[in-house]
Amino acid sequence: MKLYEFFNVPVDKKDRKFPDYGKSKTEEEKAKMADELFWYIIDNDALHKAHVLPFVKELKTQITSPDFNRNRFTKSWMPMVNKGCRLFYKHHKLTDNPAKLFDEDFKDELCKRLCDKFIDDVQEDYYQVGDHKK
Repeated sequence: MKLYEFFNVPVDKKDRKFPDYGKSKTEEEKAKMADELFWYIIDNDALHKAHVLPFVKELKTQITSPDFNRNRFTKSWMPMVNKGCRLFYKHHKLTDNPAKLFDEDFKDELCKRLCDKFIDDVQEDYYQVGDHKK
């Protein structure tokens, strides 16, 4: 059995229906795009290695501090979000202006969401970065 028979997806890419993120107008479509972008960033290994692992090392040392500033860490995710937006834009071959598509409020919300996810992961000791014993 071939994959297209199993998944009932046409082989020819011209026949497939891809979401048109560039034309999203409603809040529901924007929320769906934000969710897609969030998971795109989470699943991108290069972004994870370049941005998440250094933040986790810093976060592990400072999260136990009484003067821990969550807002500072929220803003520090912006380079990762910017790069993720560029990669997402290229991957989906979007045509709209990226500045309008990914405005500052959109990026700030994405930063907050990423920060919340990774702070929870660090608090649950999901990452064992630099403190493992041989």
